[in-house]
Amino acid sequence: MSIRQSFDRMYLSMSIMEECVSERNSLPEVSHKEMLYLYIIALTEDCTASRIAEMLGVSLPAVTKRLNALEERGLISRTRSEEDGRVKTVTVSERGGDLMKRADEIFYRILGDMEVSFSQEEVEVFCRMMDHISDRLGQAIKR
Repeated sequence: MSIRQSFDRMYLSMSIMEECVSERNSLPEVSHKEMLYLYIIALTEDCTASRIAEMLGVSLPAVTKRLNALEERGLISRTRSEEDGRVKTVTVSERGGDLMKRADEIFYRILGDMEVSFSQEEVEVFCRMMDHISDRLGQAIKR
């Protein structure tokens, strides 16, 4: 099996798992893509719509539309920058944070159930490889 085939299988499995977390486990109020936006916002310092668009490689109007929907549902909030009033910083609201916490509990319970089937050494090798893959993907995306 090639790296690409393994990565494709892992990506498909992770996508299905994320979708199942949203749809089947008390999180029907947020889609997989909306959850992605919440995590990007939560993990990005001084997050703005422009930054999200750049990270995802999508248009600013598409990001703005998605942010408007999230804000209308009380999952995020936007605040004008004190340095530049044209810029709005995006943050996850308390309600959005609660959804993320519920998703994490479900997701990490599933991962914990899988982890027990591997030795400590296998887990360490896996973690090193995932870190390396993440770093390489990050570098490739920035090009």
